[in-house]
Amino acid sequence: MEPFYAGGTGSPMVLLHGFTDTWRTWKPVLPALEAHHAVFAPSLPGHFGGEQFVPGAAFTIAASLDMIERQLDAQGIGRAHLVGNSLGGWGALELATRGRALTVTAICPAGGYDLGGPEERAVLRYFRNNERMLRASKAMLPRIAKSPALRRIAFRDLMARPGNIGAEDAWAFFEGAAGCAVYRDAIALSESGEAFGDLGPIDCRVRILYGTRDRIIRWPSHYRRLKTLRPGAEYVPLHGLGHVPMWDDPALVATRILQVSAPERVAA
Repeated sequence: MEPFYAGGTGSPMVLLHGFTDTWRTWKPVLPALEAHHAVFAPSLPGHFGGEQFVPGAAFTIAASLDMIERQLDAQGIGRAHLVGNSLGGWGALELATRGRALTVTAICPAGGYDLGGPEERAVLRYFRNNERMLRASKAMLPRIAKSPALRRIAFRDLMARPGNIGAEDAWAFFEGAAGCAVYRDAIALSESGEAFGDLGPIDCRVRILYGTRDRIIRWPSHYRRLKTLRPGAEYVPLHGLGHVPMWDDPALVATRILQVSAPERVAA
């Protein structure tokens, strides 16, 4: 597994994936985004294929973003159009508070729910159950990846159209989740209430995209706190799409991103 993807030309765009995922989750939208931007898509620290934490180092979102910033510096990226999904959506917002954003598009972002509330508990329950299912079905994962019917069942919480994902990409999802070294640390951090803090000032355009059929981060209840933190953001629905909507409707998601990062080239 490559640690990151880079390609395209134009102004820089950074893509940040969600918890237990990898950079490959962006595959469906890469061609459209690369037509306008020099895209850098790293696998997040502690995730499969990504930079790992040194032994004994505590996993925190702030530490993860410190590592991402060092990667951006190594790529010669100062400010960029930041796009993130789920955990990566929150990461994009936090990087923007550090002055690294030209624009921000957060897709079904984590962390916007009331901390300690029923919405956060539901998200944690999903990931705890998912880890147990991964361990219990480890021997069956190759078979699940190859079967269209089993793939639709396996990905129905992540996607509104799970039939869109093929065997190779399904396996990449399974491999990423099984190889996430910070799985339990991240869940424990969220359970402690220390994962998602407040957001400082952001000096650029912010768009929040939410899937109306997202079964993990649900509109509007999972966005209640985020709307108090970022009341001036645009909140734009992705009608009929799920939590990783890049796989449900790549053309629509790419268009909604490019309307922010390259509005002069894309119709509203």
